Amino acid sequence: MAKELTSFQKKRLENIKRNNDLLKKLNLNNIIDLPKDSTKFQSNQVKKPTNSVTRSDKRVKKEKPIPIPTRRSRRLQGQAATKDEDASLYLDANLEPKKSNTPPVKTDWEDFKIIGDVKLTDIIKDDDKLNKLNSLKLSSGDFFNELREFQKNNNNVKQEDVDLSAKEDEYGRMEMIQAKVIYERIASLYTHPDKTQKLIIAGDTSGSIGLWNANFKQFTEDNYDPDEDITRFQLFRKNVSKIDCFPTKPDNLLAASYDGRIRTINLESKESEELITLKNEYDDDLGVSDCQFSYSDPNVMFLTTLSGEFTQLDIRENNKNVEFRRLADKKIGSMSINPQKPYQIATGSLDRTLKLWDIRKMVKEPEWSQYSDFPSHEIIATYDSRLSVSAVSFSPSDNTLVCNGYDDTIRLFDVSDKAVTSEELIPKLTITHNCQTGRWTSILKAKFKPNENIFAIANMKRAFDIYTSDGRQLAHMPTSTVPAVVSWHPTQNWIAGGNSSGKVFLYAEPPSSTVVKEG
Repeated sequence: MAKELTSFQKKRLENIKRNNDLLKKLNLNNIIDLPKDSTKFQSNQVKKPTNSVTRSDKRVKKEKPIPIPTRRSRRLQGQAATKDEDASLYLDANLEPKKSNTPPVKTDWEDFKIIGDVKLTDIIKDDDKLNKLNSLKLSSGDFFNELREFQKNNNNVKQEDVDLSAKEDEYGRMEMIQAKVIYERIASLYTHPDKTQKLIIAGDTSGSIGLWNANFKQFTEDNYDPDEDITRFQLFRKNVSKIDCFPTKPDNLLAASYDGRIRTINLESKESEELITLKNEYDDDLGVSDCQFSYSDPNVMFLTTLSGEFTQLDIRENNKNVEFRRLADKKIGSMSINPQKPYQIATGSLDRTLKLWDIRKMVKEPEWSQYSDFPSHEIIATYDSRLSVSAVSFSPSDNTLVCNGYDDTIRLFDVSDKAVTSEELIPKLTITHNCQTGRWTSILKAKFKPNENIFAIANMKRAFDIYTSDGRQLAHMPTSTVPAVVSWHPTQNWIAGGNSSGKVFLYAEPPSSTVVKEG
């Protein structure tokens, strides 16, 4: 009794049979192969007859082996490897599958979908993890208005007025703890705004999400296992591109994915709701590359896609018919909203440009796009990079925009009205920085702290680099591997980074009476 063939294997067998039938009809088996060096072949030469038996006549013609379809590796199927597995289980000499008593295994990853509203209690089967999640109590607070007040009150504060030496001392006192929060390479990371506990949420490339309630005191215990404070579950089937929380509801998380879905995760009710599923005109999934809540209205969310579109969503409405605007002909890897001008956004794209947009104004037929009939918004200014632009981020209060990309630079721009006088953005400062992450490390992205004019970016030499908005480096904080994905706490001086194996590094100032151990 053989395994039942998957749809992929059945299709491959059909193709093999169709090709064999075609070869028989064309009678290609009787065609003599040409010599390897066709230039030495002379068509008018006639071989002399001979009575001797050549060596080639003694050769026994071997039958060509029947091709066997390539199987998926068991590792990619999420199964344990076995030594006694034989390819003949799937195919014999007559192209007929053998029978097996083993039940069929579903291996098509595309079939995995969680649609609609679900309960986390139905996904998480570990009772201990559920109890940990149930014991998680977040303090109520409106950090959204807190940030807005800071941005208003510090609009005229200059960088030279800040005591940077005190900042350097503060970073010098920080210590690091680390834990493996999720299974695969971390694609998104979020530090929850709660001030009473250090809650880190990570999303990986397989669509899984992990919650880590980090505690410095527990790391002093000899028998402490960080996995005790980590809860993992899967809601998507592709990269988790963004994790955030609702500005006025800190216990309600938001997660977006490359599979086109945006979901909420309510930490109090332990339920996940499907907010929206994005589709293109061909009804294919339209992956979300970035999203952010508006500074002017906490119920409005801006988002960009993997194919260059942009839209605004009111989360209180049923967004069935989404109207898109094209901001790039290729993937938009990063988007940022200007805190001083909530109608102004910046995008960094695979088309090697950084663009400033005024989303109040619409352009029906953009001249720059190959999709001339696809509406867009008005471009304020553009910066053309030598290679793709990976990240853009606005400072909270001094009109600085940072970007970095594969040209191994960090560029800082003054985007105040006085500075932006033409359609071309000119950097006020360029910093050399290695951004060559390769295939196995997430793209490095510079990110401003929400309540300070300082930004952080991972270093390929295994560290965080922290700079001011005028380019002064405040700290170089080492880690055991590259903390590629960076996340700030919105109001506290905590910084976290995620690596390519699912591990998270958290730098914070621990209680003075503890001695920190690495987990």
